[in-house]
Amino acid sequence: MKQRFSALDVRATVTALQQRIVGLRLQGIYDVNAKTFLFKFTKPDHKELVLVESGIRIHTTEYTRDKSITPSNFCMKLRKHLKARRLTAIRQIGMDRVVDFEFAVAAGAHAEGTYHIICEFYASGNIILTDYQYNTLALLRVVHVDADTAFAVGRTYCLSESRGVEPVERAALVEFLSKAGPKDNLKRTLASFGAFGPALSEHVIIRAGLSPTLRIATGLDLDPNSPQISALVEAYQEAYDIVIRLGREVSPGYITYMPKLETDDDSENVFDEFNPWLFEQHKTKPHDEYPSFADAADVFFSNMEAQKLKVKAHQQELAAEKKLGAIKSEHEGRVAALERAHRKTEEQARRIEINLEFVDQAILIIRQAVAAGMDWKELEELVRDQQDQGNPVALRILKLNLAANQITLELDDPEDSDDDSSDDEADVDQNDFSGALAVDVDIFESAFANAQRYYNSRRQAGVKHAKTLAISSQALQSAEQKIKTDLKATKVTVTVSQSRKPFWFEKFSWFISSDGYLVLAGRDMQQNELLVKRHLRGGDAYVHADIHGAASVIVKNKPATESAEAIPPSTLFQAGIMSVCQSRAWDAKIVTSAWWVEASQVSKTAPTGEYLSTGSFMIRGKKHFLPPTQLVYGFGFLFRLADDESVARHVRARQQRQAIMEENLRTATGAGSEPTQATDESVPLEAVGDDSVTVVSGKAPAEGGAMDFSAARKKYNLEEIETAAVDEFGEEDKTPAARSEGKRQISAKERRDMRKQRTTGDAVPVPPVPVGKVGKKEQKRLDEEAKFEKSQQKQQQQQQQQQKRGQKGKLRKMKEKYAEQDDEDRELRMALLGASGKKDIGAILDSSRSAAVVEAPEPDVEADAAAVVPEPLPPSIVDQFKAMDVESPVAEP
Repeated sequence: MKQRFSALDVRATVTALQQRIVGLRLQGIYDVNAKTFLFKFTKPDHKELVLVESGIRIHTTEYTRDKSITPSNFCMKLRKHLKARRLTAIRQIGMDRVVDFEFAVAAGAHAEGTYHIICEFYASGNIILTDYQYNTLALLRVVHVDADTAFAVGRTYCLSESRGVEPVERAALVEFLSKAGPKDNLKRTLASFGAFGPALSEHVIIRAGLSPTLRIATGLDLDPNSPQISALVEAYQEAYDIVIRLGREVSPGYITYMPKLETDDDSENVFDEFNPWLFEQHKTKPHDEYPSFADAADVFFSNMEAQKLKVKAHQQELAAEKKLGAIKSEHEGRVAALERAHRKTEEQARRIEINLEFVDQAILIIRQAVAAGMDWKELEELVRDQQDQGNPVALRILKLNLAANQITLELDDPEDSDDDSSDDEADVDQNDFSGALAVDVDIFESAFANAQRYYNSRRQAGVKHAKTLAISSQALQSAEQKIKTDLKATKVTVTVSQSRKPFWFEKFSWFISSDGYLVLAGRDMQQNELLVKRHLRGGDAYVHADIHGAASVIVKNKPATESAEAIPPSTLFQAGIMSVCQSRAWDAKIVTSAWWVEASQVSKTAPTGEYLSTGSFMIRGKKHFLPPTQLVYGFGFLFRLADDESVARHVRARQQRQAIMEENLRTATGAGSEPTQATDESVPLEAVGDDSVTVVSGKAPAEGGAMDFSAARKKYNLEEIETAAVDEFGEEDKTPAARSEGKRQISAKERRDMRKQRTTGDAVPVPPVPVGKVGKKEQKRLDEEAKFEKSQQKQQQQQQQQQKRGQKGKLRKMKEKYAEQDDEDRELRMALLGASGKKDIGAILDSSRSAAVVEAPEPDVEADAAAVVPEPLPPSIVDQFKAMDVESPVAEP
């Protein structure tokens, strides 16, 4: 398997890099490990990552790797001299595996301020930073060639010793082959001839019709005019043309795989070599072609890195499992030893009880000898003599430990028999102590006392065994947790993964609507400007809101669509939510409406004498208002498909989802085609302000009318509000004209004018609105809106009136004292006090009584239709309810 770059690989890589990174600025330098560095070259909206591994490889990469958190000293040195500098040239030194990155100044490559990075890819390799005179400023490693030659800081890097590539001459080829040994073959010998390298030399041999394993001494005619030499010369001429072509043009890359065995049909392909040319020896092998050699090298080495990291991580997991298994085995062995000691102690006590007479007799003999003052050595000799004589008591004395006042006896169990066998677990455990058992007895205690001592010891061993079993699970869990923690701290994570190229719209705020439309919003004023100028096309929709901080949102329409009216209302509504949620309404919790216009209505041309700041635009013509916006915002997750098989499975997922949505829409519209048609006729799609011109920015709200969406009423639950409005105006006429006349509203501009006039005290002209019954929910909502308007009026009046000193405290006390009074009680009390300009008490009581007992008569639909002048119908039901607030409220009977 090929492991590093050859001179031909370096040549092909340099040619590709000359077209991809020359002219870019070096934005960052990162060290992946001690020998591998990542260079980040950038220009606006484009970046290239070049991976350099000293002595091994150099290529661009599309794979992400973990970088060192703390840069090395060499990396910091490179950043100090080269960061933000423009790469002016990159070249190969001769035909050597050496690459020179040049960062020149405007004065030229030979002027002061120019820097070079020399990357060596032979032997152990090196990376050297030099100045414009090739004096070494920093290097990855110091190399001493001999006493006089060294690569170190302060030394000059020599470029004169590089070798080039030249056409092969017949005489030089014959002379080189004649120096081969008797066992040398063509492949091994020609691999070092010239600067062609082993792979290209083997290609030359096969193109010449010769075998790479042919021995030169016996199988090759070295006559200069022989057909074999002539064929080799012609093949070398083709190889020279390949080298020249790789230095001029970007060549495709090839990765060859090892041939599979017959038993490994289902196994994955194993990489073998990577090359910038499909050589003759590789044409018969399975291979893949890539657009450039840099891409092929990137895939080859990145997969090899991932495999190495996986193997290393697997080895760490195996080591952790082995360590945990050793801990479990040790713990199980400790528990088993305690259990065996417990059983052995019990068995020893039982053996003493069974051989009670013999134990007493042996204790008595030894005790009498000790009491008689016999020497311990003489006593041991006496026991051995008695054993030789066949004394049964002496034969069962195994050892004398008189220093501890103990003797070791060999005690049998008379109940044991050779033919007893049982499959029971208890019998198997008991057979561990079958036969004679050595028992230590104290000579100054009786047999019963020794047995009792063993029973006491058994109880202690049992308690210790029980405690060990009780804490065994906890101990194992703690050990397992510690091992997992250590493994997590030192685990090698497989971080070599292919990086995804971001889409053009990812620099903006974006989402995909439920109908499959791309919706974009700017993050700041500059992005708003860029979004509208560069990406707003004919047929797209521009969405905005009349509130400070609202984002400029565009909805990208389907291709070949000339009008934004084809965009579904649900998509426009979602875009409006995006615009409003990024405004001040989010913090203030204000429910407002967004609007949309065609792309042709958005302009950057300001009226004469005016100036449009960055992110501000002119809106000319109609503005179509959307339903009240929901202040609901969230995040979505998109899952990236890692392999081609997953992409193939999900390539039509969105199309299938879109087809299901269209089918559901057709089913819904087909079920109620007649009501839908009537609704479309009754609600004309028109907007207020045909000739209006509005400045759209974050600070200047615009004025305009509204546009109704009949298709959005069911989706956003507006039918209930419509029904409440119909109940307010009486029985609705089925004709479109009567509907439009009965639902007369006041626009937002008229409502603001009325509010201003109400503040100044002028009369407010109110269009006639039919009176009827209002539902409880709607009445509650109207009351809340009335309270809100009253509070706003009070705040404005308080701001206009300058409070004197001490008046604030008096107002607070008055507010607390009269908090439960309403307007009617206040007027009545003021009349009782005889305040000037107030009505008398009887008039006030009569007006309140009449307002309480009056009942709304049955409305005459025809009379109402004739009395009310038809006007355009804006869609906002909230404006209609606010118009009702101007009239005096009608109490429910």
